[in-house]
Amino acid sequence: MHKQSRILAAPIILCLLLGGALSVSGGEATAPGEDKKATITIAGNVITLEQAIDLVLRNNLTLQSAKYNVIMSDSDFERFKGRFAPSLNLEGGYANQKSPPTGMSAFTGDKRYQYDASASISKLFSSGTTISAGVKEVFFDANDPGVAGFVAKEPGYHKPSMFVSLQQELLRNAFGRGDRLQKEILNSAAQMQRAAIINELSGLVVSTLVDYWTITVQKSAVENARLELDSARQVRAIIAQNARYGLGELYDLNQYNALVASSEARLEASTQRHREAVRRLVRTMNMPAETKVEGVTDLVDALPALDENAAVKTAFEKRVDYRNARLMLENADRELGYHENNALPSLMLSMGLNTLGQDENYSPAMRDTASAKYPSWEARAKLTYPLDDRELKVNLRNAELKRRQAAIDLDRTRLEVRDDVLNSLEQVRLLHSTLGKARTARSESELYYQRLLARFRQGKATAVNLKFALDALVQARQGELEALVQYNVALLGFDLAKNEIFDRYNVDVEKYIRVGRE
Repeated sequence: MHKQSRILAAPIILCLLLGGALSVSGGEATAPGEDKKATITIAGNVITLEQAIDLVLRNNLTLQSAKYNVIMSDSDFERFKGRFAPSLNLEGGYANQKSPPTGMSAFTGDKRYQYDASASISKLFSSGTTISAGVKEVFFDANDPGVAGFVAKEPGYHKPSMFVSLQQELLRNAFGRGDRLQKEILNSAAQMQRAAIINELSGLVVSTLVDYWTITVQKSAVENARLELDSARQVRAIIAQNARYGLGELYDLNQYNALVASSEARLEASTQRHREAVRRLVRTMNMPAETKVEGVTDLVDALPALDENAAVKTAFEKRVDYRNARLMLENADRELGYHENNALPSLMLSMGLNTLGQDENYSPAMRDTASAKYPSWEARAKLTYPLDDRELKVNLRNAELKRRQAAIDLDRTRLEVRDDVLNSLEQVRLLHSTLGKARTARSESELYYQRLLARFRQGKATAVNLKFALDALVQARQGELEALVQYNVALLGFDLAKNEIFDRYNVDVEKYIRVGRE
């Protein structure tokens, strides 16, 4: 009776251990639409997945750096707009010249004195028009002695002037066409860079959720490894005691010594993987290294409605790589148009209006200038056309080839996006099927273990057989949890393939970018 009670004690202990392990092996699954109630326990605080994502997007060091890249993405565009800013020019000078004596020096003098000052403002408009306007003051005097009764001494004169000029390109960059194309190219490039950076945030969100679910899997693996070790030690102790009484075989003890050693190794490896998974998540959230991460996320196990055509259409509308490929083709068209425009001759038309005044005193001279008493105007045209511009020909050829490349890249990206979406959709279906089979395997393993336990109590099965059945059941439980996590990761991958991660978790990306601007 003593031997039989010892043998029967083993499966009872294993059952108790198994019940504790099964209670922590996975979280409750939820239907689609209820996953927003999922929670994570971090540092003793229970937070929703949306709050966890917010924590990551606010604290993650990679994102903190990326925010500045978002702000700087329009640098080239802003630099280009600076060329249309008005320009203020101020200039002044003084000249004092002594000339060698001549026959006229007795009448005109041999020294000249002059100072001048000018102020003007000019602006280039997007129409390709340049307008300049300003005022200038010149005072001139000489040491002419004059000749009494014949030539009066010439006084110094103020000679103010006002001017306005206009320049317009009529062929190359006609009315700013080339400038507008450059502006559109740079603006599109800024949009592409900004979209690519923001797209990284989607990957960061997915990585965060996968990291947490990885912790859930690794925590379950640790519990299962500990269960296997405890059960192996219990059975080994019984076999060792039976061997001492001559009721067991030493080779059974050798086998369980090996099982205990391998179970210890699995427990240590599982514990290390769990620690690494926690560190990875804590690092992603930029929290103290000692932060504890606990709890099990509610996971989705229902298969959502999957429409291949709708998914592909959504991806074409939202995928950053496809949208950027379209913008690249549009920019290639603009660049080709820009170089075709540059191939035209340059015909520059310029017109200017100038008014002068002169008087010994500044105020009367300025009144003459302001009243346009002495006006002048001119119009000029200048045609320039290089007869053999190699650089222009190369730029035009390269622009055409880049356009062809952009069209090819767009076609390739279209196929890649379509395949990526379809592959992700099929992966969702496959892993949902795998989850169902994993649950079947777990259910069958439970039935097998329970029935074998009943046979063991009747003395018709060995402890070794029961141990193997327990191992199979633990592995089936772990496999079911892993299949559940992999299925949820596949759902995230499907959302990522359509670029709908932020829509699913109601993430306002602009809010985090505005934080970076503060």
